[in-house]
Amino acid sequence: MFLQTLSFEWRYYLRQPSFYVVGLLLFMVCFFATGSDSVQIGSGGEVLKNSPFAIGQTLLITGIIAMFAVVNFVGSTAVRNQQSMMEELIYVKPLSPLQYQLGRFAGSYLVVLTLFTLAPLGHLLGSLMPWVDASRFGDISLWFYIKPLILLVAPTLLLLSALFYAMAQKFRSMMALYLTAVALFVLYGLAGQLASQPQYREIAALLDPFGLRTYAQVARYWTIEEKNTISMGLEGLMLQNRLLWLGISMAILALSGLHRQPSLTRKTEAKKTGSYKVPVMPPLAELVRRPEVNGSKQFWTRVGFEVKQVLFTAPFYILGALSIFNLLGPMIAGDLQWYGTSNWPLTQDMVTLIVGSTGLLMVIVQVYYCGEIVWRERSTGMGDIIDAMPVSNKVFLGSKFVALSLVMVLLYLFAMLTTICFQLIKGQMNLELGHYAISLGFVILLPLMMSAVLAFFLQVLAPNKYAGMGLFVGYYIVSLVLATWGFGHSLNNFAASPTIPYSDMNGFGWGLLSHSLYMIYWGAFTVLLFLAAFGLYRRGPEVGLKARFKLLGYQLGFGGSALAGFALSLFVGMGGYLFYQTTVVNQYMTPEDTQDQLADYEKRYKQYEVLPQLSPVSVKGEFNIFPEDRRIEARVAMRWQNRSAEPVSRMLVSLPNHTDPATIKFDIPGASFGDIDPDMPVGWLNFATPVAPGAEVSGEISLIRDTNGIAETNHDWAVVENGTFIDNLSLLPVFGYQSEAELLDRHEREKRGLAPKDRANKLEDEQFHQQNFFGPQGTFIDFEATLSTAGDQTAIVPGYLTKSWQENGRNYFHYKMDSPMVNFFSIVSGRYAVKKEEYQGINIEVYYHADHPWNIDRMMESVRDSIDYFGEAFGPYQHRQMRIMEYPGYRTFAQSFANTVPYSERIGFITDLRDPEKIDPVYYVTAHEVAHQWWGHQVGAADVQGSAVISESLSQYAALMLMEKKYGAHMLRKFLRYELDRYLRGRGAERIGEMPLLRSENQQYIHYQKGSVVMMAIKDVVGEEALNANLAAFAERFRYRTDPFPTTLDLVSYIKQGLSDEQQAFVDSSFNEITLYDLRLEDVKLTELDSGKVRVDLTIHAGKLTANNEGKEQQVEISERVDIGLFAADPDTLTDENDVLLLEKHPLKSGENKLSFELDKKPAFVGVDPFVKLVDRDSKDNIFKL
Repeated sequence: MFLQTLSFEWRYYLRQPSFYVVGLLLFMVCFFATGSDSVQIGSGGEVLKNSPFAIGQTLLITGIIAMFAVVNFVGSTAVRNQQSMMEELIYVKPLSPLQYQLGRFAGSYLVVLTLFTLAPLGHLLGSLMPWVDASRFGDISLWFYIKPLILLVAPTLLLLSALFYAMAQKFRSMMALYLTAVALFVLYGLAGQLASQPQYREIAALLDPFGLRTYAQVARYWTIEEKNTISMGLEGLMLQNRLLWLGISMAILALSGLHRQPSLTRKTEAKKTGSYKVPVMPPLAELVRRPEVNGSKQFWTRVGFEVKQVLFTAPFYILGALSIFNLLGPMIAGDLQWYGTSNWPLTQDMVTLIVGSTGLLMVIVQVYYCGEIVWRERSTGMGDIIDAMPVSNKVFLGSKFVALSLVMVLLYLFAMLTTICFQLIKGQMNLELGHYAISLGFVILLPLMMSAVLAFFLQVLAPNKYAGMGLFVGYYIVSLVLATWGFGHSLNNFAASPTIPYSDMNGFGWGLLSHSLYMIYWGAFTVLLFLAAFGLYRRGPEVGLKARFKLLGYQLGFGGSALAGFALSLFVGMGGYLFYQTTVVNQYMTPEDTQDQLADYEKRYKQYEVLPQLSPVSVKGEFNIFPEDRRIEARVAMRWQNRSAEPVSRMLVSLPNHTDPATIKFDIPGASFGDIDPDMPVGWLNFATPVAPGAEVSGEISLIRDTNGIAETNHDWAVVENGTFIDNLSLLPVFGYQSEAELLDRHEREKRGLAPKDRANKLEDEQFHQQNFFGPQGTFIDFEATLSTAGDQTAIVPGYLTKSWQENGRNYFHYKMDSPMVNFFSIVSGRYAVKKEEYQGINIEVYYHADHPWNIDRMMESVRDSIDYFGEAFGPYQHRQMRIMEYPGYRTFAQSFANTVPYSERIGFITDLRDPEKIDPVYYVTAHEVAHQWWGHQVGAADVQGSAVISESLSQYAALMLMEKKYGAHMLRKFLRYELDRYLRGRGAERIGEMPLLRSENQQYIHYQKGSVVMMAIKDVVGEEALNANLAAFAERFRYRTDPFPTTLDLVSYIKQGLSDEQQAFVDSSFNEITLYDLRLEDVKLTELDSGKVRVDLTIHAGKLTANNEGKEQQVEISERVDIGLFAADPDTLTDENDVLLLEKHPLKSGENKLSFELDKKPAFVGVDPFVKLVDRDSKDNIFKL
């Protein structure tokens, strides 16, 4: 019986079209993962597309996608007898319930597993296509495909099959299964929010039913070498996860009642008793007046019926609950990506949260409800009767559309009310209901309603409900694929519009206008779709599409045809206008086009990189800002000097973005500008008489940076209506070849015939020691500027305000620096509230959006503390002021210019600092930016490898020292855990190759994250006083020096001054090598002594590894002294230093080490490097709880 039933299920599904459709989808998903450069799952950079890591991750992700295939095959198997009304015939047969049910289950599971084997097959065949880039692939190993399929994915499919089969046995409803699948998605997303935090990752990985987070957790610190060579097996956390869910799968099957005799589901009707009076028929029938047919009344009657059928049902209640529940994870976890600290729950974040949490849910609502609503009458056998009613198609179709739209509106309303409650609970009283209405109604719901019309149209075309659902899902898949192939323009994507940014400072800005025009464009097309659906709507027994097309004109009539003509004209006209605006007035480039242009730039102009350039020595600017027009008119008088050893006869000029080259004028005596490249913003400045070495040239540059029309991409985020922030390198032309514009990715370069590129100039290349990391243009200049802006705004540049006035309704400001500064300045303009104070003769000012007052005092405190500590540690602050200016959150960084720091609203002004147990990122970031006044402005860095270490790593060290003094060592330890985690994960995402800290090539995870850990470890080894003294000597030697600029070789040399041999070795290892430690406690033994003391015997394993730039590691002998700690409380949360019973450094050797200590008090925790001062890939085993 078991084999017969299994065989029947197998043969049954082989005859179903859905078997081949689903198989093709699974095949194509994985085929494109390797066969297309636009799709990358698990790969990227130097991680091969057919690496064991990429294969495993691709299959696990596809396993999640396959959940609905499991519902379709396993679920339909469980309910087929009921749906086909065969229960009575089958269940009266003398069959074994267990064998029959297990046979059906095993057969459907075998079908799913067979279909899923097409996924690795697609992945394999995609890698063999002739058009793929062979450099992205390694040797083929079938075991890399078979192993994850059997060990990782098959248990997931078994769990899903058992779950859905059991649910089908219980509820006998496919709808219950689809809702279960949706709920599982929601719960999985909820768990993902919590799993994003380091403290929850381990438990989230253990409990992940799909194994994807388990996979990510196990491989989170894998290097490129490991990802390309190791196929994950069943061990450790992955083994525990698979065994757990395998056991749960067996339990579900055991408890699902497969062994019990099936019972019929039909309920016995209660017997009705009582007598009924039969009315006597009158001898003659009365004439009945035919009721008046009122289209409006019919419409609203049908609307009431459709709404009742949709809203007053269990599925809608469940979806409503899921729309609310789906928000709980993000709201509970908060925006915890920034060192575990969340933002205030502003409406802009709540809207983003709602959209992110309901996106997939809305697709499911459209797919399911549209099919159910359109096909309801025919599914119940009432189609022909209803079709015979004297009711227009527009009544049927319109009422159904209203019902579906109401579902989406109510789901968003539930979500909005949930977030409003959350805001009120969190103390955010500025609810901005208008923002909710515009964002959710106009920006989100309107396109969704258009998509609903498309779904209706496809259902009308389809021969059955499920084919219509498949067409709509297919549309989404095709759209995503086409977008990766260069068809991502909003004119090609139904109901799409360009990005609509929002910030508290600048509101929607220009986004609403472009969105409105695109909605007119797509709205016209939606009208055409609705009219087509109306004309093709099924009525009566004639359902053939060909016959319905013949009647389309008749069904539309004159009015419908006229409306269609108008909609078509509007669609074509608005489409032409938008095409002109986005591709002629503004430039539209796909990612592939952009990479091609960068490659062409290098091919044409790389040869001119060696041409000598003029360096600026003086800048006197006039910048007129017109915020309402998003325009800047600039006129800059400059003086340049030839500091090279060769005469300058011509210079390559890179023209700024968002600026018409025709508006750029060079008024330099003896020079002419021309030869502008027609394909890219590059031209030549030619001198009639070459500028001799040491000679100076004066002249003027003028231009207009303007925003014209509607842009699809390449938006100008810098010049906005409120909160303009732009720097001179973005506003003005830049001389010389720009090597930073070259392609970096080795594969993209190879595809375009370019040789591999170095990310930075070699550390030892002395010709680049004479220029800083800004290049030849980054010289010290004399600076002054006059700014004008709108009458309600304040304009700010580096320098001291000497004069301000009003003229013609505009505000004017004149600033001048009292000493030379680096040729890198910002221009800021906005409507600001301002807080000012004077501290030790220094004016501290914070310019901020009036609705963001929360953290202004903390910023000012950080500035004061920075001036004190940095001034004492590294030398005096060089300016008489420090200003911070808020700018819109379209960009999320703070940047330090001379005595001026533009600071994004997203990373400090809206951070919620009310919880004292959380890291204070506002204090830290402010201190980091102030530290750049020393490291970056006083002390520059040569334009070679390691330059960012001098500016960024030293600023990190300065800021962390300040944080430790304010918040204590326990808060610093919490911060460093985040930094260590990000560094170790960054190694696995490296796109070219990891470099030692000494030679960091603008690799942020190295000079920021690793730099933090290393500098604090060096401080721990050599002491704060000694390290600060050496850094002060380094600063004193190179302060404002340009001949040459310092390198990390100089930095390390100064750090090592006066240190012992052991300390110098640690510094050398930290900077010159990629060093990792493997420390763990293997055994702890406590012995109570007669003296009343406690002896603690420790067995410690110690190891040290060095790695190459690909992550290949080798063991080396450890020679460091490592912290050994004994504690009365958990060192991870320790705040009371009295709980530190012992903390000493002890020398450890490679391998096993045994240490003994005697204490007066029994410790509760024991740790080796308990505060994770060293780069240990697995610090969890460093602590032992007694």
